[in-house]
Amino acid sequence: MRINGELGAGIGWSAATLLTGKGLPVAHQEAVLEERAVSIVLNGQAYAVMMVTPEHLDDFFMGFLWSEAIIHDPEEIITWEWVTENGAWAVYLQLTAAAAERAQHKRRQVLGGSACGLCGTPLLAGLIPFAPLESSFCCSPVSIRTLMLQMQEQQALNHSTGTAHAAILGYRRDYLVREDIGRHNAVDKGIGAAIQQGLMPGEVNVLGISSRLSFEIVLKAIGFGIPVIAAISGVSSLAIELAESHGVTLIGYARDDRMTLYAHSERIQKDWMPALSPLCD
Repeated sequence: MRINGELGAGIGWSAATLLTGKGLPVAHQEAVLEERAVSIVLNGQAYAVMMVTPEHLDDFFMGFLWSEAIIHDPEEIITWEWVTENGAWAVYLQLTAAAAERAQHKRRQVLGGSACGLCGTPLLAGLIPFAPLESSFCCSPVSIRTLMLQMQEQQALNHSTGTAHAAILGYRRDYLVREDIGRHNAVDKGIGAAIQQGLMPGEVNVLGISSRLSFEIVLKAIGFGIPVIAAISGVSSLAIELAESHGVTLIGYARDDRMTLYAHSERIQKDWMPALSPLCD
């Protein structure tokens, strides 16, 4: 397999054989989504090893540390450096004393896969370090549909490989999209990108995802003050419970001119009203 060597490339090429019922096997080179081990080292101590698509990696660790409640302000990251060897990546970060102490209390125990949001967390107690949200934001169903369509249009990695998850963050009548092999990673990248663009908790109104919606993704949204989450696929029971208790509007099956509201539906207008922009506020 041949992999692009640039940081942030995200796509490699593999020899493949196509079999169909229409003729002989066809050998060709096929685009595949990269998955690499990324070690996160905080103040000289290994914190976690995550399986990530190596694109927008600065966004990833920024959003990951925020979602872990290790940093409360981007200024708590003093400096960082990326190192790569034999196809694996490591980021060495220097944190302030307060952030380093939080990390020490939350240190993970095992490798976290690309499909894993809370793998390796030592204790299940205290998994929700964020307060319930209070937000007066509301929008129409068609604005949610528009945002989800924009996410699909912007999925460059998925268009090339058919393998990437995506997250879209809607804010100030604008949006940003990030992709990854892992749905949790895509959300972390989105939050990290928002932070690096100067957005702070409560300034992003909607999170859309291209996958199912689980507890961990609701938790990440709460941590960044996002009051509405929409998923193309279904939602889990624990996601609904967390959304209900923490003031988050939860939407599943947001596709094909339909959606299902599971929690705090008061933020969504009940008639399918037209909107002039992706977000109505």
